[in-house]
Amino acid sequence: MKAFILSAGIGSRLIPLTLTIPKPMLPIVNKPALEHTVILCKKHNIKDIKMNLFYLPENIDKYFKDGKDFGINISYSLEKKLLGTAGAIKRVQSFFNDTFVVLSGDGFTNIDLTSMLKFHKEKNSKATIGVKQVEDPSKFGVVVTDNDNRILKFQEKPKKEDALSNLINTGIYIFEPEILDLIPAKEEYDFGYQLFPKLLEINYPFYAFQSEFDWNDIGSLKDYWQVNLDVVSGKVKDFGFDSFAVKNNVKIDESSKIDKDVFANSVGSILIGKKCEIKEGVKLTGPLVIGDEVYIDENAILSESVILSNTYVGKEVEIKQSVVNQNYHLSVPNNFGLFIDDDKVLKSHHIVPFKTRFDQFLINSTDRIVAFFALLFLSPVFLIVAILIKIGSKGPVFYISKRLKAPEVEKKGNHWYVFIKEKPVKYYVFRTMYVDADKRVKDLKNKYETGPFRKIENDPRVTKIGKFLRKTSIDELPLFWNVLKGQMSLVGIWALPTYEAKELLDEGLKSESGNELLDLSETAKVRFQGKLGLAGFWQARGRSNLTAEERALHDTMQSVMENIDYKDKQYLGEYGEFKTYKGYLKVLFETFKSVIKREGAI
Repeated sequence: MKAFILSAGIGSRLIPLTLTIPKPMLPIVNKPALEHTVILCKKHNIKDIKMNLFYLPENIDKYFKDGKDFGINISYSLEKKLLGTAGAIKRVQSFFNDTFVVLSGDGFTNIDLTSMLKFHKEKNSKATIGVKQVEDPSKFGVVVTDNDNRILKFQEKPKKEDALSNLINTGIYIFEPEILDLIPAKEEYDFGYQLFPKLLEINYPFYAFQSEFDWNDIGSLKDYWQVNLDVVSGKVKDFGFDSFAVKNNVKIDESSKIDKDVFANSVGSILIGKKCEIKEGVKLTGPLVIGDEVYIDENAILSESVILSNTYVGKEVEIKQSVVNQNYHLSVPNNFGLFIDDDKVLKSHHIVPFKTRFDQFLINSTDRIVAFFALLFLSPVFLIVAILIKIGSKGPVFYISKRLKAPEVEKKGNHWYVFIKEKPVKYYVFRTMYVDADKRVKDLKNKYETGPFRKIENDPRVTKIGKFLRKTSIDELPLFWNVLKGQMSLVGIWALPTYEAKELLDEGLKSESGNELLDLSETAKVRFQGKLGLAGFWQARGRSNLTAEERALHDTMQSVMENIDYKDKQYLGEYGEFKTYKGYLKVLFETFKSVIKREGAI
């Protein structure tokens, strides 16, 4: 038997947890929900699995690959447009040549698929739904059956008092392949709203399999929190915690470090993941799930919570009945979340290998040393340029602008909003324009017809000395002061003026390619995650020969290279050295060559 696991969900009700993690990859006791579903399939001898992907598909593909590491075969159906639960399976109809099972990758269950298949065959069913009894069915699709478990009717989220049954649809199905002929091709189509009513209408052999099993659709923050606590507490049958040392009801990976008194005084069921560090005075009260690479500082108090991986919890911080993911603190009883913008309370925490830290030390040291001596030895040039600027026009020697705006996420009421929060850097360059530049706008001509970027041809606002300064990039020499202060690096993305950054976020970035208009808006936003720099891919490739869109994409690529985890170096290929000191020097050298050849000057 083969399986199709629905894995395309966005998980909008679990934002901000799903801003960077697709819902199927949210961890349940430190393993992705989707992995638990894969393990369930393997347990019941289902070795061939197809998954549909849509939101952040690379996260799932990178983790499971072809499935060989899990002892199964996994292939993927990448959807550019969501096709619905039934439409997604219709798209890969040729994959199914026999009875198959459909599961949700973003839920949790330990249903006995072997018993369900046996029931399906005994009833000569063509479509079988796994159902479960609940006290309050008002949040679910209700299934009404006869005494032979044949399905008679559905109710979608009825009031508790109006429910005709307490059996709910769990989204676990077994189908015969001919059922796919009833689904229209290349259109969005849903099981619950469209296919199942059709099966009742044509009197199709359609049954409900009922048994005792654990199930959670992780439909809300409370559901996600509860399923983690239930599993770690041992309420889920036949769930094994392999590779964990168990003592005093604490399950801890051997790579983690915990103060001996904290360990001895811990209360309740607790799971501690890999490479965690828990300092003295910390109080842990279960049920409690702590992810991988979590650092809990002195005298913190944690109880009945889920702490996701790569999180730092500060000294004397108290967390109770919450889900915490790096800077986000989500209170379950209040159904309310906060972004904590204080690194002493909560922050992202990663254990970085010594080589990576040493490379970063060399990069930071080189930045400061080069900037210091550049400013020292260029001081005579600065003096000459200052005199020439003064002779050429009235006004200050330096032009100081605020650069770079970055998107942020914030909760207001019951909703999360992405908004623009200015993180300005005072950006120092030699003044190249007349002080009355705003009055000289009559003949301005923007070189770029699309996108937010400005490039003026034969700009009448630029002074005579300013044209020379820009052409040779001498106007940017004062930026070494920003480097010396640590606001920039010698290698990084270009710092956009705030108005360009705002327009890039608000209006997007579009580029003409032949007869097509490419919308690069979402891609370009990644560039805001990069550090600022004097040189970068955009400069090393000769920025005078690049369009504004191409420079933005170079910035985006550099931001991706900069932020990708060191564990993922294998996916960078030849760019793997970018984050190393060798790669840093290589970009500097390429930039130097580009400027000397007059390809890198404006």
